[in-house]
Amino acid sequence: MKDLLALWRARPVAFFLCAAGIIAAARIAALFFFQADIGPDEAQYWIWSKAPAFGYYSKPPLIAWAIGATTGLFGDAPWAVRLSAPLFQFGACLYLFVLARRLYGEAAGFWSGLGWLLLPGVSLSSALITTDAPLLFFWSAALCYFFSMLSAKAEARSALPPAILLGAAVGLGFLAKYAMVYFLIGAALALVLSRKTRRAFPWRAGLVAAAVAAAVFAPNIWWNAAHNFDTLAHTAANANWSGRLFHPANFLNFLSSQFGVFGVLPTLGLIWGLATARRRIGEAGERREADIALLAFALTPLAIVAPEALISRAHANWAAASYPAAIILVTVWALRAHALWAVTANAVFNTCVAAILVVALSDFALVDAVGASNAVKRVRGWPAQGAAVRAAAAGYDAILVDDRELMGELLYYARGGPPIRAWNSNHRVDSHYEAFMAYDPAKAPRALYVTERPDAPGLANAFARQAPAGSSEADLKRGRKRTLYFFAVSGYRGG
Repeated sequence: MKDLLALWRARPVAFFLCAAGIIAAARIAALFFFQADIGPDEAQYWIWSKAPAFGYYSKPPLIAWAIGATTGLFGDAPWAVRLSAPLFQFGACLYLFVLARRLYGEAAGFWSGLGWLLLPGVSLSSALITTDAPLLFFWSAALCYFFSMLSAKAEARSALPPAILLGAAVGLGFLAKYAMVYFLIGAALALVLSRKTRRAFPWRAGLVAAAVAAAVFAPNIWWNAAHNFDTLAHTAANANWSGRLFHPANFLNFLSSQFGVFGVLPTLGLIWGLATARRRIGEAGERREADIALLAFALTPLAIVAPEALISRAHANWAAASYPAAIILVTVWALRAHALWAVTANAVFNTCVAAILVVALSDFALVDAVGASNAVKRVRGWPAQGAAVRAAAAGYDAILVDDRELMGELLYYARGGPPIRAWNSNHRVDSHYEAFMAYDPAKAPRALYVTERPDAPGLANAFARQAPAGSSEADLKRGRKRTLYFFAVSGYRGG
């Protein structure tokens, strides 16, 4: 232990890079052993990656580009589809280490960067490919460059490089997920709340940053304009503001879920810091303005998403962008309060959580043994069922599906058979598949319809001829099964 402390004091940057690198390498290695099948959203992003574009029906394009890069190099195995996720999170921790070290010193940098990498939400985000991983990477980069602009002290030449990098990070963040808009709101709030931050901000360089961000993001806006603003409309629809608009249970579920995203001790630390905010900021001394600015970035996503949870709904990860700034704040607050024990205890506890997650995703027998089979039911049994669908579809012109999640799984696991097409039974475009991979009866007069509904609703009205053609069953353990029913259909009549 003394040797480790001596190494940390002598070469803190090298020590951090070694510790973070080991964690990142372990996460990449773990991908090879996961039993978790590609999930429906992951499958959708994967199929997008096969047709590079500046936009897609429900998300901006960067997630598809990232998957396209890794699968282009290593093939389409699940680990290759997910490979960019731990790399993005490793990159985010480097930016947070640099920022916290610059603002608050070596200890804050080390524990903030390491703390980020070990957050429960980050551990999960490193195991599955979602839009959160690239968003959080570019958010952390933008946060770092924002403060770099402040330290440039409004000198045009010195402020220009971080301004360009800030604009690129913000623009790429928007290409990852539209939640990047919270960053702009947080930056505006930081400038409003802190007079010194406002006076130190190089406004001309800020205009350059805005221009770069707009230029990077512009191709996605053009894509949306050419496709009836599908992505923006879908994002707005996710708010789900139709119907009853008061859901206190959803609000409480969202708040409690943040313990699982940010971790128990960091969430308690954030609550404690907010409850004693005046004292925490008063203790900051010359770093007071940095605390205020970070607080603005940390609170903005939470302040926007929490009311959304009350009004309608909000998933646990929707406020994840709060936590790059928040992990620095709670770490610094703990160090100022001489509570290094809490920081180290959090690292140890979250390391255990991360290890449990890896074991769970790598050995479903253990998941079944502890009665948690329901948690992994969506990501098991698909290779065998995909093969069964592909075999059953031999001789048909197409495989027909009327469910977004099922279609994603079959596109990945039943590939190599007839083309898989979306049947739009309700005559309303609800997914990328219905918009861009719709069923054309002229090209596929005989199709194998695959569904999880044994009654196959609407089939009789849509096709002149339909007949059961078998089924495939996956054992999801603890009495749960997933059955896919096959129907031979032909004579489409537009129902």
